[in-house]
Amino acid sequence: MFKKSEEDFVENINERRRIRSQFVVADKIIKTAKSGRKYIDVRLSDKTGEIVGRMFPEEGVEVTFEPINPGKIHRVLGNVNEYPQGSGRFNIIVNVIKELSEEEYDIDDFIRTSDKDKDQLINEVETTIKEIENKDLKKLLDAFFSDEKFAEEFYNAPSAKVYHHNYVGGLLEHTAEVLRICKTTCEIFPELDKDLLYTGAILHDVGKLETYDYDLVRIEFSEEGKLLDHLFISCDMVKDKIREIEMPKELATQLLHIILSHHGDVKNGWGSPVSPKTPEAVALHHADNLDAKVKGMLQKM
Repeated sequence: MFKKSEEDFVENINERRRIRSQFVVADKIIKTAKSGRKYIDVRLSDKTGEIVGRMFPEEGVEVTFEPINPGKIHRVLGNVNEYPQGSGRFNIIVNVIKELSEEEYDIDDFIRTSDKDKDQLINEVETTIKEIENKDLKKLLDAFFSDEKFAEEFYNAPSAKVYHHNYVGGLLEHTAEVLRICKTTCEIFPELDKDLLYTGAILHDVGKLETYDYDLVRIEFSEEGKLLDHLFISCDMVKDKIREIEMPKELATQLLHIILSHHGDVKNGWGSPVSPKTPEAVALHHADNLDAKVKGMLQKM
């Protein structure tokens, strides 16, 4: 068994040098450069993050591309490259890539999980649910989280494949952070319906449980995720529970609007089928966007 050296973890790859180390191949694709030359683009990951690898094989691109196995751990030999020069953004120009057997790596080097205190995050969500005063919204949240299987999946699911919180426990972390932002927003704007906003914060991404298939080292879109998107799936899951508990129509409409519009103005092209039209919907959109954008940038640093 070979453990990765500290300098070869993605978070520590920050200078031009030769590298020989193990990575999960998160994805692979054949691309075409401006010159017309084809090359292979691979996303390489370990427990600390992801880095792009590029291969310019002398032989046929397809011949080199085929044996690369996404979701499996490979040894990579190549050169760390900074591009553009002086940008602080690094990739690996890969010379050799080879899939490894289980005896040739330590799985703990590749399991990506939230570095936050899981019990604390769970407590934040569950305490908020207990404090919801609107009986219909509380009944809805209880209908979800009293289901042990659902709760277990919610507390372990990733929040994304690539952009932000893309690791085991990422959905819980993102939800708790959005909830904190919403609570601060309610302190500034006490006119907001905090029960409605907090319920939207907790359930806005619930569809991500069905959007991704994942294991300890890889996250992929499920068939539903590819064809329906998490906004629709979230709305559908919440509507099913709303029918079960017979929530008043006006309240249900308000909540579903918050969920469907949380990616912002339709003109953004970020996936929302309707733009935020209530103060609570506007608040949730900006809370979600702030957390996603800041976390996404921090993960790249």
